[in-house]
Amino acid sequence: MAFINGLLNFILTYKWVLLFYLLIAVIIILNKKKFQVESGFIFLYRTDFGIRWINKFADKHKEFVKIVGNSAIGVGFLGMIVISGYIIKGMYELLFVPLAPPTMSLVIPGIQIPGSPIFIPFWYGIIALFIVVVFHEFGHGIVARANGLKIKNTGIVFFGPLIGAFVEPDEKNLVKKDSVVQQSIFASGPFFNGILAVFAAILLLLVLNPITSTMVTETGISFNQLQEGYPAQKYGIEQNVPYTTLNGIPIKNSQHLTEQLSCVKPNETITIGNANKTITLITAPSPKDSTKGYIGIYGITDNYELKSQVWWYKGIYYILYFLINLTELVVVLSLGIGLANLLPLGPVDGGRMLHKALINTNGKDKGIKIWLTISLITLALILILIFAPIIKSIFFKM
Repeated sequence: MAFINGLLNFILTYKWVLLFYLLIAVIIILNKKKFQVESGFIFLYRTDFGIRWINKFADKHKEFVKIVGNSAIGVGFLGMIVISGYIIKGMYELLFVPLAPPTMSLVIPGIQIPGSPIFIPFWYGIIALFIVVVFHEFGHGIVARANGLKIKNTGIVFFGPLIGAFVEPDEKNLVKKDSVVQQSIFASGPFFNGILAVFAAILLLLVLNPITSTMVTETGISFNQLQEGYPAQKYGIEQNVPYTTLNGIPIKNSQHLTEQLSCVKPNETITIGNANKTITLITAPSPKDSTKGYIGIYGITDNYELKSQVWWYKGIYYILYFLINLTELVVVLSLGIGLANLLPLGPVDGGRMLHKALINTNGKDKGIKIWLTISLITLALILILIFAPIIKSIFFKM
């Protein structure tokens, strides 16, 4: 009964977002003859949109693009090691540090996945996700073209109701290319995600944030998520409520709060307050370092007041605010999707890189056998890391 009530509450909370995704699914089903279906839930709609631009760019900067693609190989294998280590670390924490935050999570714009500390606002998420995927595929496309491969199609892809994009080079000729060329094409998508993340971060830190900071007055901070079982949640800290003091000292922004909390030890009494009330709590040991105090918060938002209420001033600020939130998501999703694509797993870019490398070093039969084993182990670990927090969140509340 509790499960049914929780499900109904989930549906009611996200009814408009779920309705949007349902509408997309219905549109796809009604037009399924225009799509190619793969794996039962991936729908490809092929076009030639953008091919001319990809060809023009790659042909004009052919040698430079080849150098970028070759550079991506080493970065790609390094990223594969990083994401593999992150998975191993996540399994260790899942088994031995039960209160540690989830290592991996499903990301669906507009929906808070149970047990996940991550929430991505709907429209921000849809737009940012599309930008990141398009840039990823652009990387594959120009490196393929620079190495003499024809781009057969571009298009839109739906992973269920979630939208993305793809670039499809000539696969028959791709397998005939030497190993370095193939690896450079596989690695270029995640590499371009890294480039996008760097440029977006520079735009955010050097342009958008400095401009908006001159338009507002800081008024404190608020917390996006509270970790269950930890002091912030236990002692009554509320989500998305402004707080302005820590131990009676005014808190200007998230950086100031983080600096103050970094000095806190376990079992230390602190106060967090605003104009209406002050909450006293006792810190817990950090799940990652038992010598440091921890209160269990995910994400700190800086709160501001505009210096002017003139309509054009407010309009400029809200445009900049939208761009800041969108750019922040682009940075996060670009890094996340780039690393996820470097997983040593089946058909993703990292899996294809590993497949080619293992065949080159171990021969075809042995290489494929090792690759399949690594892919299956990786898939199993990912499923555990994703669904264990969801199951824990749902059933441990009953």
